[in-house]
Amino acid sequence: MKHLNVYWVLATSLGLWFLFLHSPPILSERKVLYWNNENHTLETNDAPFLLHLIGSYLIYLICMLNTLYTPSCSTLTLIGGTAAVKARSVHVWMGRCAMIAGYLSFALGVYIACWGQLVAILTTVVGIIHMIWQITGHYAICEYRRLKQLVHSLEHRGDDEQSQPSSVGELEDAKIKMHKALYTHIIRMLAIFVVSHGAIAGVFLSRVLSRGNGIAYYIIMNLVFVSLLIMHYRMYRHFVHQNELEQREAGENETD
Repeated sequence: MKHLNVYWVLATSLGLWFLFLHSPPILSERKVLYWNNENHTLETNDAPFLLHLIGSYLIYLICMLNTLYTPSCSTLTLIGGTAAVKARSVHVWMGRCAMIAGYLSFALGVYIACWGQLVAILTTVVGIIHMIWQITGHYAICEYRRLKQLVHSLEHRGDDEQSQPSSVGELEDAKIKMHKALYTHIIRMLAIFVVSHGAIAGVFLSRVLSRGNGIAYYIIMNLVFVSLLIMHYRMYRHFVHQNELEQREAGENETD
């Protein structure tokens, strides 16, 4: 687990607290999802909001997993160690599920805001920013894949033919753009995980810690937001550093 670090642990701990400790009692009290003792079934009085929450829960949990297991990891051992699968496959398919969940969750959130119940301004703003990051991050990884194929074809063309200055320059330009696209994808996905989801969880954490004290609430909330930004930056630098090390090692292996 080369991506396991204190920043991931902090961001994930905040998310798990918010999703499974803080939110369930509130959702049950508001009958968004509750147990009907008479019928012995789970029921809801707000299906659109419940579906919105399912999408939000799903993308938050996938963010936790996908920032821990990236395509550069070799394998992901399943619970109990009975089987191992390629981390890249898990990352890609989980990412696709998160993209779908993110779009659906945002659409339902807009529906709730416009035709259902009122939502906090912060939640709406964060949702819009989340979608901007998701769309640009999605585009970046698609661009990365396209450029990776281009680099591969240019490298093989260089092996088959005498390399011309123009083709060498084209190859280097494609590599630079490819790495830039990858870093854009990384910083956007980390922003969704740490900043976007963390901001909502941070608001509720600040309320709990401040115990109704308005001044303490704003102080704690600002400290939480600053901490999230620091964690986002440090996690991004970690991923960039890991990628640079892998690129350097790959170059040394080719030289040898």
